[in-house]
Amino acid sequence: MGYNLSDRGRRALDGLFTAIGQANGARDVSRNFALAPTSEQRLEDLQREQVGFLERINVIGVRDLIGQVIGIGANNMIASRRSRANLPRRPQYVGRLQDREFKLETTLFDSWLPWELVDAWSKFPDFAQRYAKHVATSVALSRIMVGWHGIEAAADTDPEDNPLGEDVNIGWLQKLRLEKPDHVMGRATVTAGDVTTATGAAAPIYIGAGSDHEDGDYKNIDALAYDLIAGMPSWARSSTDHVVVVSQDLVDEKYFPMINRPLADTIDGGKSTSDETVSDIVMSARQIGGRPAAIVPFFPEGTMLVTPLKNLSIYYQEGSRRRFIKDEPENMAQLVDYNSVNEGYVFEDTDFAVMAENITFGARP
Repeated sequence: MGYNLSDRGRRALDGLFTAIGQANGARDVSRNFALAPTSEQRLEDLQREQVGFLERINVIGVRDLIGQVIGIGANNMIASRRSRANLPRRPQYVGRLQDREFKLETTLFDSWLPWELVDAWSKFPDFAQRYAKHVATSVALSRIMVGWHGIEAAADTDPEDNPLGEDVNIGWLQKLRLEKPDHVMGRATVTAGDVTTATGAAAPIYIGAGSDHEDGDYKNIDALAYDLIAGMPSWARSSTDHVVVVSQDLVDEKYFPMINRPLADTIDGGKSTSDETVSDIVMSARQIGGRPAAIVPFFPEGTMLVTPLKNLSIYYQEGSRRRFIKDEPENMAQLVDYNSVNEGYVFEDTDFAVMAENITFGARP
């Protein structure tokens, strides 16, 4: 039997629709409308408030679907002197252009909320704000998941075959495999035409006391991290902003206690990951390879990435956000919120990023 929305719930929904319409100058929010610039920025700000990892990286609005990577945050030498004989002065770009392109893809962030939950939330006077935070958190976490796991931008995605958004967009790690294959360890390279990428079969890296470096293996993850960093150009290697992003399975908490990890109230005494830590970055009390270690949401297992966090960007096309929100009783009594935006994932400077994947503990068979 279907669920009937209460009068209080209906008033809360009507208030939500009115607030969204007024904020965007939309007379009917059940029809497709563009988000106003202030609403667009408010959504980005709210996502960063709800999911702290987005505060650590760049989320940048750009005008075009295809363009040149901005190179923001990358170090570049701009100091100079100029004598009168050699005027005029020659300003340098405060970044580092690498003649690399970005391409943005349309991404759908459609969600639904059952009327039962609408009724439960409708007793709170800040219903609209609660709902906005709910949507912002879901969108932010989805963006991060695709950022780490995205392999391609399929015309039609299949969440059953690709539950981590592998087919939604080309994420950061895949970008590095495609654009800087010599900065990727743990995967074979493939050459098609004149283009070489690190998109071949897995080439596992083994870590253990008896590991032989001649086979490409390491005694511990510190040795692997040092070797990764040594593979960077000298100007990138010397950066003090590098962070070693690792998957949870690579961090033994006995030796790497998480200093800002909220303890979950669980039977194992708080060792389980709580809901709070899933949606935020967790910094280690100790270092890996002489750099701060970090666990970030949804980072793939058996993987290590060394880069400044500000080297990671999400570009979105300004004015491309579209939304419509309405009741759909025909869909089992629920509030449906359709959202879309054109966006893409970017390394500002691939010289400042190295990664190892398919990392396994134990001796090579």
